[in-house]
Amino acid sequence: MISPTVLAVIDELEAFQKNHSDSWNIPREEGMILHTVAIAARCRYLVEVGTSYGFSGLFLGSAAAENGGVLHTFDRDPRKHEHAAANFRRAGLEATIRLHTADAMVELARLDNGIDLAFIDATKSQTPGYWKLLEPRLAASCVVAVDNTGTHRRELAPFVEMLRNRGDFTCCDVPVGNGFELAVRMAKPHDVGNV
Repeated sequence: MISPTVLAVIDELEAFQKNHSDSWNIPREEGMILHTVAIAARCRYLVEVGTSYGFSGLFLGSAAAENGGVLHTFDRDPRKHEHAAANFRRAGLEATIRLHTADAMVELARLDNGIDLAFIDATKSQTPGYWKLLEPRLAASCVVAVDNTGTHRRELAPFVEMLRNRGDFTCCDVPVGNGFELAVRMAKPHDVGNV
């Protein structure tokens, strides 16, 4: 359950978005779905590509905190970094969220293996590049979500098709807000020791 403190900051960011054209929040409903999936799958090591002002990070960070884990979130914009850091502090999640102001195409390669949940919501043309860095670091059982598959359907279609055709993920389109692809991989019985 998301705490009232976190929900208050979520409310503030929804209001903030109305007056800031560069605030590209996911819809609250999408955040709630991601939070719920992360809780249900007991995700402890979460990675987000595309922090912006920290809206989606509040949902993911709240799940990480509840599961006793950590969220690593990446954005190149130092101004947004300052805002996101302040939002995470006010939400009481600063000990759970590791905020990186860096190019994810460089920094993702430095992450440890065993990622339980990866959320990709950044430059759409770079999604295959983010995936190339994330895929070998994913846990045997994991969740992957890719935002904007509705609003950027044509651009993301080849990536979505690749993900669906791999054979090791169960995938579905979630038609909420901008649309997002949700993919879940469960470890095979002989992989359980490697989860």
